Amino acid sequence: MRIDAHQHFWVYSPEEFDWIGENERVLKRDYLPPALQSELNGQGIDGTVVVQARQSTVETQWLLSLALEHPLIKGVVGWVDLMSPTLEEQLQRWQSASVLKGFRHVIQDESDPNFMLQASFIKGLTLLHQYDYAYDLLIVASQLPQARQLLDKLPQHRIVIDHIAKPDIANGDGFAKWKEHMQSIAEKQNVYCKISGMVTEANHQKWQEEDFIPFMDVVFSAFGPERVMFGSDWPVCQLAATYPEVIQIVERYVARMYPEFSQHIFGLNAERFYRL
Repeated sequence: MRIDAHQHFWVYSPEEFDWIGENERVLKRDYLPPALQSELNGQGIDGTVVVQARQSTVETQWLLSLALEHPLIKGVVGWVDLMSPTLEEQLQRWQSASVLKGFRHVIQDESDPNFMLQASFIKGLTLLHQYDYAYDLLIVASQLPQARQLLDKLPQHRIVIDHIAKPDIANGDGFAKWKEHMQSIAEKQNVYCKISGMVTEANHQKWQEEDFIPFMDVVFSAFGPERVMFGSDWPVCQLAATYPEVIQIVERYVARMYPEFSQHIFGLNAERFYRL
């Protein structure tokens, strides 16, 4: 299968999606599976991993219900309160939902840089591992030092870095530090990386394909093509690029640099990581 390992669905409301501002009007509408299906067909994508966009268990249940109705959804990354005293009970209830593959928390929005290092948070992650759930680590580049400390405590857990940890592609600020931290994290063989979310970290109106090459060079060199997976970040990617453009940025790079690993980057790695 060709897999898009990172996309979202939502029924838009200003209250639940207050992070969508006036300059992001393209996102202020419903995005549901039929709208994505035509994009997938045009690019030969067989299925997707849908990732939470709201921090509630209602979101998790809703995504699971969508997966029952739409075969294009091969895996769900939901949300659960990792610090909840009832976490294990919730995970036990979800064991029958085989399409639920992992969880995510929007750590990038937490004001405390050490949020992810709380003992109760790490305990929750450990419990996810015990129940064989993967974890999507959503951070920005400035949080990479804390992420490294966190990953030191989770040597066996299947963890994937979302959006290459959101470096400043538009200006290139902090590139050397980002590179150093990513190389360090990539030494951990249980950690994967998603080539996703790049266009929205670039200049939305003036990006060039060449802008992304130094960042992809770092990710592929550090993690190796066996631990990198493509994700579109649709519909958020539409702030800066079309669905075909997002795929082509990565496809052209892979065709030039790692042609023998194309099936891995666009499917097999996601299948293995998420156990699709």
